[in-house]
Amino acid sequence: MICVECQKTLHEDAQFCSYCGAKQSHEDVDAASTLSSMLNIGGQKISQTLSNIGDGMSSVASVICDVNGDGKVDIEDFKHFVNTSKQLADDTLNEATKLGKEVAKSETVKDAAAFAAVGAAVAIPVPLVGPLAGAAIGAGLSLYKNFVKKS
Repeated sequence: MICVECQKTLHEDAQFCSYCGAKQSHEDVDAASTLSSMLNIGGQKISQTLSNIGDGMSSVASVICDVNGDGKVDIEDFKHFVNTSKQLADDTLNEATKLGKEVAKSETVKDAAAFAAVGAAVAIPVPLVGPLAGAAIGAGLSLYKNFVKKS
């Protein structure tokens, strides 16, 4: 039993506190005991709920990330992700290379490259224009020529 005044531990049947002398009411002690018990039960339920949430999150992570199906997320799953990422990067690079080669075969692109080279060479001695701007102007003239010619 706990003293209602000083909170010291007493004998269960004590009428007065041996530390502070306060009269002990067994009804208050029962109410305090009941409240303590209720708080303890509530705390246990909260703890169990949080544990269930954690278990659920772990299950979701296992379902999403356990790619080899062994029931856990481990280094083997990580290796699989790395290999898959490498394969995707290789496939993307190969596709971009193919597209680049196809674009390079285009007559319009060939003309733009030729005009850009001429524009860069012509613009080298011009201080305000420079080779980069000359290449852009040359490529632009080539594109203009190709689109006007087709219209």
